[in-house]
Amino acid sequence: MHADLVKLLDLQAKDKTMEEVEARMRMLDAEGSGLDQALQRARDLLDAARRAVTEGARRRDELEARVETFRLLQERRQLRLEHVRNPKEASTLMAELDLARTVMSKEENDWVRSAEAVGALEGKVTDEERKVEAVVAEQQPERERLEQRRAVLARERDEAIRDREVSASQIDKPLRTRYDRLRRSRSANVVVPLVGGTCGACHTTIPLNRRSQIKSGAIVDGCEGCGAILYPQEGVGTA
Repeated sequence: MHADLVKLLDLQAKDKTMEEVEARMRMLDAEGSGLDQALQRARDLLDAARRAVTEGARRRDELEARVETFRLLQERRQLRLEHVRNPKEASTLMAELDLARTVMSKEENDWVRSAEAVGALEGKVTDEERKVEAVVAEQQPERERLEQRRAVLARERDEAIRDREVSASQIDKPLRTRYDRLRRSRSANVVVPLVGGTCGACHTTIPLNRRSQIKSGAIVDGCEGCGAILYPQEGVGTA
């Protein structure tokens, strides 16, 4: 087997190791994302409850201001009534006072209901705050476990990168560039075996002359069908 093929197979094995570590890190990220989503859902419910309290308090304060306005108007009408001597005008003011009392009573009832609603909403906020705290506490051990695993995998990845770079540095730059380009464009292996007389990746038939040269170690060649770099399977570990 051509010496460069041995180096390429070693590099490919290092890349596989890196991919496995990165795949495990992505799985950890997915687990962490699931925790984040669960926590965010709890926080969204808390934010919604807080917005409802803010809106309810605004409505309550508006009603309170209206009740106070009606109260002041009532007091002024009452003062006017005490000084009115004309029966017709007094009758008109009495009618206005009765109507205003009815309206004011309705506004006061609305204010009481609004204040009660705000109290209930504030209780909801307290409940949602407790739920967020519970989710945080419940997730803490799992997050710590994920961080520990992530730290271990980060060290493994750094070591795999260093090993990969050592292997890559031993390959001539043009061949390494070719390998890297193929690796970026392929989901399968870049360096594949000759299986009988065909490419081990796409099963394209390889001409006999090229097969012989690959097997003898005379050339480093690729499949015309898929571009994979070919090596003689029977030559693995012998050259």
